[in-house]
Amino acid sequence: MALRDVLARVDRDLELGHVHPAMQRLASLVAAYPNDLELRARRAALNRRIGNPVEAGRWGFLTEEVTAAEVTAFERALPRAWTRLSALRLRDDPSGRLGQRAARRYRSLIEQVEAEAGGAVTAVADEPAPAVAQAGRSFSWLILGPFLLYVVFALGLLGLAIVGLIALIRAWVGAR
Repeated sequence: MALRDVLARVDRDLELGHVHPAMQRLASLVAAYPNDLELRARRAALNRRIGNPVEAGRWGFLTEEVTAAEVTAFERALPRAWTRLSALRLRDDPSGRLGQRAARRYRSLIEQVEAEAGGAVTAVADEPAPAVAQAGRSFSWLILGPFLLYVVFALGLLGLAIVGLIALIRAWVGAR
């Protein structure tokens, strides 16, 4: 379905007072078009309308219309800069498309992330959020740690299955 068609449905939903379907449609559009600042502004406006300053701050962070109270609510809800940057769901660096105030906010956030991570922040294609480049570290324990736990768990289950199979074969052979 074309972007304009979905936006027309969002407008129709809002005219009828159906906020939830409108919010779902906007969320889908922002996921499909993460670089579209107008969609982010519309999502922020809808969150502002329903009284959700945290989400209004999140989706309005890259716009000029966001209020200081909304940005503060967003920052309080997600105190770590890296978490806030990830929550923006960016696929590339939006700096060239931002207004003056939004560009300042975004630059400040990047500086905070770099200070937290101890490395430069770089945009990586096809990733939902920018990655942190750090000297000597090419992987993330946040990804590798759970993976290793799953591997250990799977090997444990496999070991139990083998022990059970051996016991079953011994019982079958012993019953003959």
